[in-house]
Amino acid sequence: MKHTKILLSISMLLTGILLAACSSSPTDQTANLQQSEQSEPAATLVAEAPEGSFEPQQIMDASGEQLEFQSKVEKVACVVSLCVDIAAELGMEPVAIGESGVRTIAVAEEFYGEHGTTIPSIGGSFFEPNLEDIITVKPDLVIGLLGVHDSLREGLAGAVPVYLAQPKTYTDSVKLLEDIGRLTGRTDEAKAAAERFLGKLEEAKQKAPKDKKALIMYGTDVNFSIVTDSGLGGSVLKEVSHYPFKVNDPSEDPYGEGSIQYSLEKLLEENPDVIFVESYSYSPGTKALSEQMQELPLWSKLKAVQEQNVIEVRSPIWGDGRGTRSLGILLDEALEALYPDLF
Repeated sequence: MKHTKILLSISMLLTGILLAACSSSPTDQTANLQQSEQSEPAATLVAEAPEGSFEPQQIMDASGEQLEFQSKVEKVACVVSLCVDIAAELGMEPVAIGESGVRTIAVAEEFYGEHGTTIPSIGGSFFEPNLEDIITVKPDLVIGLLGVHDSLREGLAGAVPVYLAQPKTYTDSVKLLEDIGRLTGRTDEAKAAAERFLGKLEEAKQKAPKDKKALIMYGTDVNFSIVTDSGLGGSVLKEVSHYPFKVNDPSEDPYGEGSIQYSLEKLLEENPDVIFVESYSYSPGTKALSEQMQELPLWSKLKAVQEQNVIEVRSPIWGDGRGTRSLGILLDEALEALYPDLF
């Protein structure tokens, strides 16, 4: 994914800036910080509005910040791909989107396609979106990523509320979709999208023999990491395949993403049947991760390599999307690779 560990590491190397999580002062849209320690999805809502009307809503984001909305959210600005995923599932169009990976997912054919190029841009970097660009489009809500966009809350205090998301499993993504659906008055669309994804997953669970060992690995170079069964993509693949990769030592996963650094030696011990590779490149001409791995002697000993079952996937969708539409695409593409005779 534009996994937070990779993104934060590269950000520190390039800018030397350490982002600090900041909480905003209370306004008519935000309340005092409340830390949530539940393993369930971070967003919780109260006071569902009667059909045809909108009642004031409260929502707690992944940071524990309580946000209050007196009117329906109609304009959403996206500085993370997850926001684009949610908007597409709800039948909305963001009023502005960040560049780089966020723009990449917006123009994918499963999202907004060519029309995605016309959506107004939010300049700056992924880590530091341009505040003026956000304020200019006058959004009702900005959706960002916890641990990356925390400082936006201070920069936009009094102007626009910031929701910080961090889904860790597919159930988190479903819950987040439903909650934003309530804020936007699009509960029917959220319900339909959730049912599409969950129905597809349930059908796959019943049909997949789960006799293939799968793995998602990602990185910019041969110092790679893997997504474990407690990571977002892993939480999907463990339902339809043999997915034995786990976080055994919490210190190896300090961000709680369900991903850990790995070695070829350990990978050879598990020897997956199919390896899905998310390559991230931050400079022109960088080779795909699987191409770089070919230079290492142990790589050729892997079963997936020998049987040509190493698959470079669309990293912006598989890794960065995080929402139900992206996870549905991940599921479809994984099933086709794992069980071509069944899917």
